Amino acid sequence: MKVNLKTKIKYNGQEYSSVEELPPEARSAYEKAIAAESATISTKIVFNEREYASPEQMPPAERQLYEDAMKLAHDSGGIVPARNETGAGLLTPGQWRLVILFVTLVFIALIVLLLNR
Repeated sequence: MKVNLKTKIKYNGQEYSSVEELPPEARSAYEKAIAAESATISTKIVFNEREYASPEQMPPAERQLYEDAMKLAHDSGGIVPARNETGAGLLTPGQWRLVILFVTLVFIALIVLLLNR
């Protein structure tokens, strides 16, 4: 099952994908609007290529799957702000460990070869 969660916040015609991206004045306005419950919040759920405005509009089976997926994503910490891929590093931490291991093994092999001459 593929779960793709997206957030869009529109402020003064500019679109942001998370609260963290908002400039300070926009974040302040956002927090005040949410606290006062005066914000316009719209939801769009796309499930099996069908669009719904809320979970209540979904057929019972799809709604149960949706609720289970949301609970699982929330409980496992799977709901995180989308990250900007352009800012992502070249390699993941696991890939860096493999690179370091490989370089270390090559270095050891060179030392052994030099000592056996």
